[in-house]
Amino acid sequence: MTGSLVAARDTAQNATRNAVADAVLAGTAVPAGAERTGTRPAPLLTVSRLSVSYGRLRALYDIDLSVRSGELVALAGENGAGKTTLVRCIAGDVVPASGEIYLGGKRVPPDPGGAARLGVAVVWQDLALCDNLDIAANIMLGQERKRLMLSETRFHAAAGELLKELRIPLWDTTRNVRGLSGGQRQLVAVARAMGRRPRLLALDEPTANLGVKESVQVEELIMSLREQGTTILLACHDIDQMFRLADRIVVLRQGRVVADLRPADTHPDDVIALLSGQTIDSSPRRPLTRLHALTDSPVSADPGSSLTLILSALGAALNTERLCIHLVGDRTLFCAASLGFTPGEMEPWARLPFGPGGGPVGLAAADERPVIADNVRVGAAWRSFRDLAKTVKVASSWSVPVLGPGGLSGVITVFRTEHGAPQRDELDLVTVYAGYAANAIERDRLLDQVTTRNRVLETIREMLETVAGPVLVGEGLVMAVQSLRRGLQAEEVALITQPAGQPASWRAYAGPKGTGAGEAASTLQEMAADALSSAYPDGVARELHSSRRHRARAVAFTAVGGPTVLLASWRRVPPTKEETTLMEDAANSLRLALEREEAAHAHQEAAALRRSRELQRGFLSRLSHELRTPLTAIRGYASSLMQPDVTWDRDSQQRFLDRIAAESARLGRLVDDLLDFSAIESGIMRLQRDWCDMRLVIEAAIACLPPEHAKEVTLTCDPSLPVVWADHDRMEQVFVNLLNNAFGHNPPGTRVQVTAEAGPAEVVVSVLDDGPGLPPELAAAPFEPARRPRTSTGAGLGLSIAKGIVQAHGGQLALVAQPTGTCFSVSLPVEAGHQAGYQTEPHAATSAED
Repeated sequence: MTGSLVAARDTAQNATRNAVADAVLAGTAVPAGAERTGTRPAPLLTVSRLSVSYGRLRALYDIDLSVRSGELVALAGENGAGKTTLVRCIAGDVVPASGEIYLGGKRVPPDPGGAARLGVAVVWQDLALCDNLDIAANIMLGQERKRLMLSETRFHAAAGELLKELRIPLWDTTRNVRGLSGGQRQLVAVARAMGRRPRLLALDEPTANLGVKESVQVEELIMSLREQGTTILLACHDIDQMFRLADRIVVLRQGRVVADLRPADTHPDDVIALLSGQTIDSSPRRPLTRLHALTDSPVSADPGSSLTLILSALGAALNTERLCIHLVGDRTLFCAASLGFTPGEMEPWARLPFGPGGGPVGLAAADERPVIADNVRVGAAWRSFRDLAKTVKVASSWSVPVLGPGGLSGVITVFRTEHGAPQRDELDLVTVYAGYAANAIERDRLLDQVTTRNRVLETIREMLETVAGPVLVGEGLVMAVQSLRRGLQAEEVALITQPAGQPASWRAYAGPKGTGAGEAASTLQEMAADALSSAYPDGVARELHSSRRHRARAVAFTAVGGPTVLLASWRRVPPTKEETTLMEDAANSLRLALEREEAAHAHQEAAALRRSRELQRGFLSRLSHELRTPLTAIRGYASSLMQPDVTWDRDSQQRFLDRIAAESARLGRLVDDLLDFSAIESGIMRLQRDWCDMRLVIEAAIACLPPEHAKEVTLTCDPSLPVVWADHDRMEQVFVNLLNNAFGHNPPGTRVQVTAEAGPAEVVVSVLDDGPGLPPELAAAPFEPARRPRTSTGAGLGLSIAKGIVQAHGGQLALVAQPTGTCFSVSLPVEAGHQAGYQTEPHAATSAED
């Protein structure tokens, strides 16, 4: 039953924490008991410098006490300590000699009635029940209302509702209280007090005369009231009960408050020591309490802080300020934690060898027995460290080995400023603490192993997901190497390939924040060349040496792109066996990624080649069709005119000749387009530049259109339009192609708007039609050759040639998205420099200076 009360108390505290958190988030009032969440509402009860005298006897001396809303405060003290007197003052039953009492900000008068009206209710130890009345009458005594007195049913129903609300298991309210047990009588007295809905409930020795079972009943009621937010002041002698129920314990001794304690931070023996007049630190159970606390502290604390916690507890138990602990690593003792020394003082003891060279620590580790130096000036233990002892003012020391399941784990050393050997119980205490240190060290070792294995597995998972995921292999290699660096806990990691006949290529690099492969010269670049030339490509990690106090490993393997090496460096600390294995596994995964990259490149090249061949076949098929059409027409008309047995009239002959001329011109344009496209693709197009007025160029292009098309074109030019250094004929060809495209792909009646505007250092010309717009398949790649529909005329090279000519001028031709219609924008620099791949010939009559 006691365990259930403790669990109920913890549940109540957790519920209060959650309620406070919800209230803070919602911006509402903080509920009772909010003090455990860190918030500090105003106290409900405040007692200030309260003193009480009975004649010459002084019962209370300047008592100061505060109780916050929803808090359960226990008053601890021997008989005559002043507990009951303090409760009587709060209840208004005793007039104090001096001091003040406030409840909810209002002063409590020295009058029981006045205190009750403010919300103070007291359940005295003698209960003050009327044995000749039943339960309902005792509960409702003094609270009878007229309507209740007129109906016995309502009277008992009201008492039953109160008992139900308080979760008191007394169902028959007609029972006489004389026949109740002591615990039940106490429950009735509490119910009568709670019937007035008090703000503060004071309980005077509520379980003093009760058995175990009845005491449990009363404690359960108190915890229930506590959960409902009732503020309770509990005066009792049962210390265990205080620790089960109270949030705070106020200890009274001889009328004075000697301590205000929290049960979570206090041991019951501390309260007993205070009641008997001892100080807490002098309690013989204090070191044992600290020692028992260590059984749980290292488990819940951060691994790196476990040894510091143990040293701190040991120092408090021994009343000494200077301690240190050395751990074993590679037959070397390194200082893992110390107390009482300034930074740098323990540097000579940072790493010690086994044996006499390591001083008392080395001797204790070598012999696995305590080494006591009662005077550091004499003896062999401190022979090598006499100067250190003088500097840090150490007069004596004792070093105790820490022995774990696997043997020696470390050495604890205690330093003192006075000469002398430790007492036997002190040495035994250090030995006990050494056992706790051994457990903590073993726990940290196991935790490190689990953490390392988890880190290795997580790194492998991240790398596999990265190199095998949808990310491009080039980007994935960088992400994988970054993950590997975190998994290896390395300073730098790099992946380097050596293509045949080419310099080494740094495919991926991960280093300290803010550094790149270019800044890696201090470490990896020194070793990269040697690793590539001397390492065996077998996928096995090998150690490399660096002149900059770095530990390095290299894994060489053969990839499709050539010899490859995975390099990693650590600052001072060498990699573990698990990290070396991880590096080898990572190298294999990176090799597969490089092979996948090479296969992807080959696939892309094959797909591009197939696409090129398809375009070539389609283009040649379309071109042959376009060339065959005018040739067939020319041949047909010519053969008709040459028929010896047919005589054609003059009009027919002229019509045939006109068709022959038109088809010949069409054939010429196709050949010219083909030659222009070939020149553009080969980068040998010749430009004859001169200063051009773009308005005249556009007007010349419009004049080349058929009359029915030319009349549908509207030209708008900026008056401040500058002249452009360009090839007039080629730019005219660009706008002829764009205008023909606008009319050729739209129904009759389509209107075209041409606008020329001046930019900061360029001229922008837009050609916008109001047609239905380009088909989606053509809009996706409008400048790709041979994508025109079969109904169009020409070879499908107009837009491609126009784009090539504009780019040869250093400008851009782009398709601009529009809600309706199609818009092409031409941007030309006013003074274009020489465009790579194209030849520029100035006009014979004009120089660049004109």
